[in-house]
Amino acid sequence: MTKNMFHHRVFAGALVCGALLCGPQSPVQAGTVYWNGLTSTAWTDSSNWVGSVPPAAGDTVILNQGSPYTPVVSSTGNPTTGQIYLGITGGLNVFPGGAVSMTDFVTGNWGNSSGTIVTGGQMNMSGVLNLGAGGFDGKIDISGGVVESATLSINSSGGAAMNISGGGKYITAISQLTNVNYWVSNNIIKANNGAPGWSVVVDTSTDPTKVMLTVVPEPSVTVLGAVGMAVLAVRRLRRR
Repeated sequence: MTKNMFHHRVFAGALVCGALLCGPQSPVQAGTVYWNGLTSTAWTDSSNWVGSVPPAAGDTVILNQGSPYTPVVSSTGNPTTGQIYLGITGGLNVFPGGAVSMTDFVTGNWGNSSGTIVTGGQMNMSGVLNLGAGGFDGKIDISGGVVESATLSINSSGGAAMNISGGGKYITAISQLTNVNYWVSNNIIKANNGAPGWSVVVDTSTDPTKVMLTVVPEPSVTVLGAVGMAVLAVRRLRRR
């Protein structure tokens, strides 16, 4: 698939029939829709989609490079789609108050994808979060909100990775624990882009059926921060 491909939603049966001869109509089948971002960043604006066809339930979604806009999900009530693919240089932003659900989310399949940035809201996959699927770059940055998938795959050979910072959280099934621990220990799942003094917390106790990832400052950073605040307080007292 390329970003030059176009989409016409597939219909399973005729939509027009004689008034007296019309039998039960077949439902509309899921199709494939393409982002072009000609008007704005709004996910819900049909003019941002090729043929003015926005995603419907079950559709495969291809997020190609916006011209000039990258899609932003900032509201709830969006249809649950099938697979969402980030095309070459395609990206996605999920902002506070936004929610988007799908079966699978795939980056780096045909070439390097731009970033997936989650600063709030929710991003849910009933299937896999597949980063760098084709061996190309396709990072996700979670600085707020919650990203959850049933399974996780990261092909880091092309640079794909997961970064968690701030109040961001990633959740997956407990069956993924071995892989998660490997990716954390090899800095493929990172805290604050791998900055010194920060750690990924792998939590399996809050919900024994899940692996929950967040980030915290390492004890030395916390202590240094406390010492710094104490020194600042003393200096202020001396000036009085």
